[in-house]
Amino acid sequence: MQKNLTLKIVLILVLVVLAGWTLFPPNKTLKPGIDLAGGTSLIYEIDTHGLEESDKNDLAQRMITVLRRRIDPANIQNLVWRPQGSTRFEIQMPLASAEARLKREAYEQTETQLLAKNVRPARILRSLDEPAEERTQFFKELALDDPNRLSVLETLSQTYDERKTLKNKRDELFTQLEASEDKMPSVGLDLDQINQERNDWAGLSEQALEESLKELTDANDTLELLKGYAKAYIEWSTVVEQFLDKDTRYKEARSAIDKLNLSEDQLNYCLELPEKSKERSKQIEKLKTDFPDRVKEIDDVLAAYDEYNPFRGRLDDPKDLQRMLKGAGILGYRILPTSGHPEVNMDQMAGYLERLQEKGPGYASDTSYVWCEIENIDDWNAVDREKRPSIVGIFGGKSYVLASNRTNEVMLHGADARDWKLEKAFPTTDRMGRRAIGFLLDDKGGMQFANVTGKNIDRPLCILLDGIAISAPNIEDRIYKQGVITGSFSQTQVEDMVNKLNAGSLPARLIEQPISVNTIGPSIGANNRDQGIVAGLIGLVAVMVCMLIYYILAGSVADVALLMNILFVLAIMAGLRATFTLPGIAGIILTIGMSVDANVLVFERIREEQLRGSSLRIAIANGYQRAFRTIFDANLTTFITAAILYWRASEEVKGFAIVLMLGIASSMFTALFVTRVVFDSLLSRRLIKDHLMMLRLIH
Repeated sequence: MQKNLTLKIVLILVLVVLAGWTLFPPNKTLKPGIDLAGGTSLIYEIDTHGLEESDKNDLAQRMITVLRRRIDPANIQNLVWRPQGSTRFEIQMPLASAEARLKREAYEQTETQLLAKNVRPARILRSLDEPAEERTQFFKELALDDPNRLSVLETLSQTYDERKTLKNKRDELFTQLEASEDKMPSVGLDLDQINQERNDWAGLSEQALEESLKELTDANDTLELLKGYAKAYIEWSTVVEQFLDKDTRYKEARSAIDKLNLSEDQLNYCLELPEKSKERSKQIEKLKTDFPDRVKEIDDVLAAYDEYNPFRGRLDDPKDLQRMLKGAGILGYRILPTSGHPEVNMDQMAGYLERLQEKGPGYASDTSYVWCEIENIDDWNAVDREKRPSIVGIFGGKSYVLASNRTNEVMLHGADARDWKLEKAFPTTDRMGRRAIGFLLDDKGGMQFANVTGKNIDRPLCILLDGIAISAPNIEDRIYKQGVITGSFSQTQVEDMVNKLNAGSLPARLIEQPISVNTIGPSIGANNRDQGIVAGLIGLVAVMVCMLIYYILAGSVADVALLMNILFVLAIMAGLRATFTLPGIAGIILTIGMSVDANVLVFERIREEQLRGSSLRIAIANGYQRAFRTIFDANLTTFITAAILYWRASEEVKGFAIVLMLGIASSMFTALFVTRVVFDSLLSRRLIKDHLMMLRLIH
């Protein structure tokens, strides 16, 4: 009994410490909603080009439904969505606090200063064709007095010049060879026979070479032509070998340029590691070692990020929302290269992997291949028909798959507002009766899909939603409008996949830039906001005082549980980065009454047990046992009501419903479990023995 009590006390203390750590400081972790702090209004226009009139009916509302499901499915960001006619809609988002905005701006400035020292590879490569003096001066400016940077640039320059010289010489000799070959048929030489034997010429001595050439002709004039051809060919072969070697070194020198640049992915990976962790310190030191000329800038970014991070939310700025809307619900397909496939250059793939690990997915992608984040690596099993696996790499704790970016191997959305579209996705079965996902494309999509799948049979097709790889089934045959995604899916996975694909089926295309961005003030006014907060505090104090006076010791226990309940609710909201609104404050005020209401029921049952003559320990045990059913039923019905509110109510009321549901769940724990543990602890220490004093107004 004592051991169980100790464990319960430890559990409560751990939860309190965890909640306090999550919530502190509340001015940073609790983000006020539009009604409390104001916000930003963004008005978007829908591109209706190519749509039928019937398709425009309720278009804005249908777009809102899909976009909201993608951006804020839990409705915790306090985003207000309002259609404005059929082709426009407004989004209102809360404004971050002034302090948060200042700290974000400071962080972004230091980040810009740090990344500004990166060099542009395209500009460097263009400079290689400039006059030597101009190029040397340009490289000195890029080096920023860093001998390591200058050495990389000079190596590239030297290798490029040597490669260019060899290339010109190779081309010149090849022109001579072609001129000689044009003369050979007219003097009776067999060009096919010469082509068969010329590969052996380079290893022959001068005398042996002449004997070999005499076997091809007896005429002196023809022999001289053949000797000139042989000499040019041997020299050309040597130059080609030298050029290939120099070309390899040039490619290595080009790759070394990457080491001069700090990618945003690299920086974000380091910054987002736990602040006091050894891994973060290790990665930061590595950055400073790799970029010794940027130590001060790295320290500045680190300090600015750590200042901003406690205030940081998912949607702190209109730019965050605009970025999310650009990719909300966009479906795409890409063919995946696989290890060991005859059409895949594995040396090239190794280079992509190396760049991913060093610089991150953005920097390591190009016009041929791109790195796509994998949604769930545990379920990833992309292979081709021969069971050759896809090429997967890890950066920053996330897994990425290399996907094609080449013509006839991708099917993405273009700028055309009426390009291909997924009509619907639905659960189905494959030919073996296993669970699968069916999908239906429109006519334009069917034509494009048939082209991609028909040219890549027996290769994995990666399905992307907002650029995230969610599945990669193998293509077994050309697929037109309707297809099936096969695999080893559970029922839950099928339902999730169908929901994700249907969520991506936007009824039209959103114009990327909003037509209007305006700042709006608090919708309730500062006075109403302050009065609401004061009302909540007055209610809390009044309830606590009444409980303390009427139930004395038991009331003080209920007050502790009440404060703990509020702490837990606020901590959960802070942990979820949920937005705190005035209806949320109303939900907390209602939670205060409901929380103590449960304790009142328990205490009255204890009073009844004491009047019957039960010992204090039995009275407390029976009091909790007999009150539980009533408390549970009351809270359950209220929770169901709050859930219906959350489901059907307007955005403003949903904040109230969320807080109320959290408060109900938390109060069940604090009012029943925590207070019972406190009483058991007092009993075990004999701090209360015979009777629990309570006032009684009605006899």
